[in-house]
Amino acid sequence: MNSQLIADAVHDSKSVVEATIWARLYAFWLRRLVYTQIWEDPVADLAALRLAIGSTIVTISSGGCNALSYLMAQPAQVYAVDLNGAHLALLKLKLAGLRAFSNYSDFWQFFGEASSPANSDLYRDRLRPLLDAQARNYWDKRTTTGRSRHAYFTDGFYRHGMLGRFIGFAHFVAKLSGIDPAILLNGRPDAPARIEALERLDRVCHSWFARLITATPALLFSLGIPPRQRALLGGGAPLNDVLHKRLLCLIDGHPNETNYFAWQALHRAYIGPGDRCLPPYLQRRQYERMRNGAGLIIPHHASLKQFLDSLPAREVDAVILLDSQDWMAADEIRKLWTAIDRAGSDNVHVIFRTAGEASPIEGEELASLRRTWQRDDERSAVGFALDRSGIYGGFHCYGRR
Repeated sequence: MNSQLIADAVHDSKSVVEATIWARLYAFWLRRLVYTQIWEDPVADLAALRLAIGSTIVTISSGGCNALSYLMAQPAQVYAVDLNGAHLALLKLKLAGLRAFSNYSDFWQFFGEASSPANSDLYRDRLRPLLDAQARNYWDKRTTTGRSRHAYFTDGFYRHGMLGRFIGFAHFVAKLSGIDPAILLNGRPDAPARIEALERLDRVCHSWFARLITATPALLFSLGIPPRQRALLGGGAPLNDVLHKRLLCLIDGHPNETNYFAWQALHRAYIGPGDRCLPPYLQRRQYERMRNGAGLIIPHHASLKQFLDSLPAREVDAVILLDSQDWMAADEIRKLWTAIDRAGSDNVHVIFRTAGEASPIEGEELASLRRTWQRDDERSAVGFALDRSGIYGGFHCYGRR
């Protein structure tokens, strides 16, 4: 999911929708740390992109998990672009970890387990000296509780951030409703206790409280859902019903023993260390590849269009837009794809998610883009089928005609 890239779209757009007070409030809200984990599956991305060795990748950074995981494709470089300084600070901290920690155990303790009191010393002694001024200032800054932000890694990092706190609130509601998330995560599909938990979940998601939450745009900000995307997600159906169905896809769409997205949603932590049920960059077998390739990850604080405009022509082989277009006006999308067209190689591919099923490129307003770009239905279907997060309505892969 995207971060403050929305702010650029909100303030540049002249449309009525994006000029609303809700959209401007959302842009302000997303100056914070939103995602401690990115919610797009990098394995699905790479399966759809089918990158050649030595490719150049441009991606929205978000939490940086995927930018690092793309090193599995042996790229020439990965440009990680974002306007959210908090997310870039997180990526830079992970890159510092790969440079500072010669063994997987320390890296896992800090970024995988992310809850050891000893991580304060690891930050001060080994990570902080490797950070640039912006990232160092971010992690050193004290929060309203008086603790430095790097202390997030001493008490459960994945419980922090806007989405992490919202998930914590959802767990509180589940407890009050008699729902044990552990049963949903680990129970046999036919176990009576799990069936009962799913029935309770259904009742909660269709309660007056759920309808109230999903009817109020500001209450969905912590899920990373801005006003424009909220309308697309609903698609005319009650939003609480749509979110219930997406939650069922998350917890039942793929085996939970290999679905780390389900573990983050229901357990609020990763299992590990090791190689199963973890994002690729946190897997033991990938650690040396991550360390050796860390220098290929290049963070940039900019909008995606601004960054693409700065590159030489025909430089880029893959562009990953996450779900950013869901809250962009048609004119902004057109400008972005013009920048991709100039910077993209002859064989460039572009992937993105949508809250609803439809791709914005297939609509009437953007029909002119289809003279250059064509949706690859087969690659799109592969990406959608493999995406374990289960929270998106569509996965789209485009290439040149």
